[in-house]
Amino acid sequence: MKKILISIGIVFCFVSIIISAEQIDLTTPYDPDERITSTMKVERLDLNWGDDRISVFLYSTTNGVKFVHHYTGTQATDLMKALNKADLTTNSLQKRVMNRLVTDGLLEGSVSGSPD
Repeated sequence: MKKILISIGIVFCFVSIIISAEQIDLTTPYDPDERITSTMKVERLDLNWGDDRISVFLYSTTNGVKFVHHYTGTQATDLMKALNKADLTTNSLQKRVMNRLVTDGLLEGSVSGSPD
């Protein structure tokens, strides 16, 4: 029974991440293979404590373009510790992730929308 409840909780977390209403509105469009996109949402976030790795997966709301970034090593560990202790009532997990990508210069834009 405990395994079933844990499995349901994990599935709920992934489903809630996939159907987010928050998005990055890009000021500089992301342009892989000349498929320009101007908005992206969080598709998946993997926190791997064992390998000291965070994988962030975004997707375009207009044309399905994917964006992936990996944080590794002590940077990933420090970010995971901060997320683990974060108060997510005022600033959602997805908003924190997208703002971090902007702060790190990986994407240019601002986060809009409200969390689901």
